[in-house]
Amino acid sequence: MIDPRVASGLRDLLPAEMIPRERILATFRHTFSSYGFLPIETPHIERMEVLTGKGAGSDEVLRQIFEVTNKGGTPGELALRFDLTVPLARFVAKHIEEVGIPFKRYAIGSVFRGERPAKGRFREFVQCDFDTIGTESALADAETAQIIHESLKAAKVPPFTITLNNRKILDGLLESLDLAGKTGAVLRSLDKLAKIGRDGVAAELQRSDVEGNSGLSNDQAARILDFAETGRGGAEVLNAAENRLGTHPKAAEGIANLRTVFDLLDAGGVSSDRLAIDLGLARGLDYYTGIVYETTVDGWEKFGSIASGGRYDNLASLFISRRLPGVGASIGLDRLMALMGEAGCLGGTTATAPVLIANFPGTDPAVGFRMAAQLRKAGIGVEIYPEPAQIGKQMGYGSKHGHKLAIIVGPNEVAAQVFNIRYLATRHEDKGLAWSVLEDSVQGALQILEQEDLRS
Repeated sequence: MIDPRVASGLRDLLPAEMIPRERILATFRHTFSSYGFLPIETPHIERMEVLTGKGAGSDEVLRQIFEVTNKGGTPGELALRFDLTVPLARFVAKHIEEVGIPFKRYAIGSVFRGERPAKGRFREFVQCDFDTIGTESALADAETAQIIHESLKAAKVPPFTITLNNRKILDGLLESLDLAGKTGAVLRSLDKLAKIGRDGVAAELQRSDVEGNSGLSNDQAARILDFAETGRGGAEVLNAAENRLGTHPKAAEGIANLRTVFDLLDAGGVSSDRLAIDLGLARGLDYYTGIVYETTVDGWEKFGSIASGGRYDNLASLFISRRLPGVGASIGLDRLMALMGEAGCLGGTTATAPVLIANFPGTDPAVGFRMAAQLRKAGIGVEIYPEPAQIGKQMGYGSKHGHKLAIIVGPNEVAAQVFNIRYLATRHEDKGLAWSVLEDSVQGALQILEQEDLRS
């Protein structure tokens, strides 16, 4: 017999996991749509040259690409997408005349990376992306942070912090140190600061690369790290950056952008308690050119960022000569779900319908079938137990699967044209309710339970 286990780094998702997952996805879709973002879909499989074009991904990500070879196909021609941003750039280049600009899109789907599996890290995982293409407005930068905030808040994520920086500030720092030609390598190393610490990043910065290019001097590495470790905060951090780099045009532009974004977020009702500036935040992908975002749950930083992104003003240039600036972010659903599960804030039910209609032995099944149709027409989810088993067994099934109510109609109830509602959590029953008040009775019972949930 074939071993039914899944491949390393991949998972089966049971109903208990999928139900809160679907609920959170519905919340994200609603939030994205409420800001005017439109859904699109791109293939899971892209041409390799699309995914590996210059600037499309970091060397680390590109090493994790899953190559796809169909029978008789050409090796190295196709691969599974590693994110949803590079496919977006290709999509926009192909369809820009149809969609127009500014173009606001969201996409939710699986991406694939051949990395080592760990807690909250998988080889197939779902990203929830939203992006605005065709504008360099700081309003779009601020709206991106606002949507991260509103999406996570609506999904009932525990208190979190959205950390921001602007790559132009770091670019200005490196130019002031005569390191403009090493920006990509330096920022990829700096992106590891939280993982490997100051000494690890310093050693990496001073190391010669594989092509024999010399590394940074000890003084250059120290000055970069001192700047990056200025601290996390708000206006005071920007003031420190301005004191150090305010005369550098590019850095000044980045500082001004962050001040504007903070003002807009304040106007939009995002609490400053949920925001922080970190001058060391680099984001490792080469295509970022302006503001960058990383979001962590307070006290759960070990899980890493659950939502990240930034501005990329040149990515579409891989596919089209027209300049198409963009900004966006991605919420990592699987890491978020793993964190919320461990934090005990997902809730739990394996039922998608709150009501179970019992299949009472000796009762014509058409009675329950008719009631179910009537309740569904009223917008109430209903499941009918398929077999006329013992009522105790059916109630046990309902309790185990998270149904809130059971409707019981035995032969005596049919004769009197009444039904009973059992509250499965407490086993209390409302008996002898007339068929004519079916919808109102069930709605009222569900409202009582909802109010009790709110109070608890």
